[in-house]
Amino acid sequence: NGAIATAEANFQAVYGYDVRGEVFGSKGMLQAGNINQDNCVRYHAEGIAIATSRMDTDLLREAYVAEMAEFARAILHSDTPRATGTDARNALEIALACIESVQQRKPILLGER
Repeated sequence: NGAIATAEANFQAVYGYDVRGEVFGSKGMLQAGNINQDNCVRYHAEGIAIATSRMDTDLLREAYVAEMAEFARAILHSDTPRATGTDARNALEIALACIESVQQRKPILLGER
């Protein structure tokens, strides 16, 4: 359909656990991820300092809680959860393509692996 996406990851950010995403199109944009623990920014002679999340469970706490609640709801109601095994497989395909892209130093198109 002409959609284009870029996935990037860095697991050695010295300033905290940093995971962000952005999707944009002709009708709007979605941004997710902010490593700041709060809205406090300190400005001083040495520069700017912001308290950052250091673990994925800190940064993505609400997402993990919502995921578990949805899973429990699906079990209680004998329903299919909104996130399925297919979604997990798709996420894995993206992650593996990212690794392959780094190793080969070139973009990897999904479905061509």
